[in-house]
Amino acid sequence: MKAMEVVTLTKVEGANLNSNGTEGVISVLKKVRDPVDGKEYVRVSGQSVKYHLRQLLKELGWELSQVVPKSEGGQKVIVSLGEPQKYIDDDVFGYMIAKKVDGKNATLRRTAVVRTNGMISLFPYQEDRDFGVRYDPSGDNHNIYETEITTNIMRGNFFIELDRLGVFKEGLEVPKLDGLEARKVKDATGREVTLYVLPKEERERRLRALLKAIMMYHGGAKLSNFFTKVYPEIMVVALLKHKIPVIGDALRVKGGYVDGKLVLDVERLRETVETFQDNIERLYIGLFESRFANVDELRKAFEGIDSVEILSMKDLMGRIENISLGE
Repeated sequence: MKAMEVVTLTKVEGANLNSNGTEGVISVLKKVRDPVDGKEYVRVSGQSVKYHLRQLLKELGWELSQVVPKSEGGQKVIVSLGEPQKYIDDDVFGYMIAKKVDGKNATLRRTAVVRTNGMISLFPYQEDRDFGVRYDPSGDNHNIYETEITTNIMRGNFFIELDRLGVFKEGLEVPKLDGLEARKVKDATGREVTLYVLPKEERERRLRALLKAIMMYHGGAKLSNFFTKVYPEIMVVALLKHKIPVIGDALRVKGGYVDGKLVLDVERLRETVETFQDNIERLYIGLFESRFANVDELRKAFEGIDSVEILSMKDLMGRIENISLGE
C-alpha cells in the first residue's frame, strides 16, 4: 500500500460549521459557486477540519506539538515545534519552520501526509437564516443579527500518504535524529538521502488514531447555538497501490428520501470502483445501515468484487482498530 483515501458523508442540521465572516449584521457561511449550475454550495475549509482533527487527537490522549510565536524576517509568525518524531500532528499535518541546524540557519518543511479540502455540501444552499437579538437589559439598545445556517449532506475527502507516515527526510524535514532507524535511499534526482523511520507499531498506532478521529469527527463554528451531529453516516476507506485518489466525488446520495432514509447513488460508486480496480488493494464501505434505504442494492452491486467489503459502521470501527501497514 502506498496511500489511503477516505471519503465520508454526514448530514448536518441547522448548522453554521464554518463562517466566512460577517456582511453587515449577517454571519455568512463559507460557500463556493458551481460554474455549471450557477448555484452556491456550502463548504468547510480544510484548515477548519484539520484544526478539529487536532482537537480530537488531543481528546484521544495524544500530545500535540506546541504552537509558538516566532520572529522571521522581521515579522511575527505562528509555528509548531516541527518535531514529527515526537508529535503526531507535526507528522500528519506538516509544517514549515526556520530553525538552527548544526549552528546554521535552515528552513525545515514537511508537506502534510494527510491532505483534505475539508467538506462540501452535496446540495445547494437554500438561503436559510436564523434571526437573533442580543438584549440590552438596561434599555432598548438591542443588537439584532442574523446567522446563515444550512441543513445539508456534507462530503469530506482525505488522502493519506502511507509511505510517508512516520518517515522523515534528513535535511529537508528534520535535522539528524538519533535513536530512529535510518535508511539510505535515492531521491528523484538520484541523490542519496537519509530517511528516519518510526517503528512500524508506532506508525500504525498513528494511522489508527487519525482514522478514528475522522470516524468520530465533531467540530465547527457556533455550536453553542447550532449544535449538530458531524460524524460520518457512511465512510469509504480505500487502500491504494499507487498515490492516485480514485473515489473523489463518487460517493453521493440522490435527492429525496425513501421512508425518511437517504438513497445512495450506487451506480456512480460502482462505476468508479470498477474503473480504478487495479489501483485498489482493499476497499471498505462502512455505514449506518438503518439510515440508508438501498443497502441491499449496494451489497448486490459489489457482489463478486473480492477487494470490496461492505460493513456496518460498528464493524468498520473494528477493522480500523486492527488495520496494518502490511495489508
